[in-house]
Amino acid sequence: MTTLAELQTNFIHDCLSGSLTADNTLMANDLNTQLISAQGLMGIYQSSAIANITNSLSLSYPVIEKLVGKDFFQVMCKPYIVKHWPTSGNMDDYGEYFSSFLAEFEQVRHLSYLEDVAQLEWRFHQSSLANDNSYFDWARLAKVASSETLTFLLSPSVSIMCSTMPVDKVWLMNQMNAPENIELSLDGDGDSDTYIVLFRQGLKTEMMTVDESEFTFLQSIENGLNFETAIESAKAVDADIAIDHCLKKYIELGIISGFSI
Repeated sequence: MTTLAELQTNFIHDCLSGSLTADNTLMANDLNTQLISAQGLMGIYQSSAIANITNSLSLSYPVIEKLVGKDFFQVMCKPYIVKHWPTSGNMDDYGEYFSSFLAEFEQVRHLSYLEDVAQLEWRFHQSSLANDNSYFDWARLAKVASSETLTFLLSPSVSIMCSTMPVDKVWLMNQMNAPENIELSLDGDGDSDTYIVLFRQGLKTEMMTVDESEFTFLQSIENGLNFETAIESAKAVDADIAIDHCLKKYIELGIISGFSI
């Protein structure tokens, strides 16, 4: 007799096994198939599971859904779901590999900007779920004797990315009350890369574009480099960068939320 644990394991297997056949439907022996086959019964649950997971992806990637259309988005999600079934009961954890999937998906491979737009949306999603900022201790910072021992820390909600595409504009154009007259070129031949910083203020995640030197400064902090090295990296890009102003701005915005010595 099949135990409850075995039934549950077999049910999950059948729901997540992709194409259901007589050979891979493990619950076939435990189902009453007089009116409908085991594959047909499990197909009902499988379709429901895929629909629920697709809805989760829709919540995480609303701009991608808008760009390709709702119907095609649903069709596109199925092969992704079959390839990357959820490994956690918390659907907030699901969808991390969607951008790389889009880069390889034949029907949209020519839309090269979709991969980076998806990366941006996933970073928005992660930022919205991150822990709150800690209080920045200005008094303790004033007592630091040497900047060589100082390493700043980014807020848990901060995410930075660089794209060869103007993905910030693509994202903005697909929001409610989007700004008018946004100039957009998606041929990948723009004058410069796009440097983006995402950070949360209160319950809202904000997006800010920065120049390469400030991005390099934040990237150095993200990589755990000390303050002196971060300055050197930024000045290698732009010798005229105003580090004092830059540091003050990012602390006040909550992008830099602490430091270690």
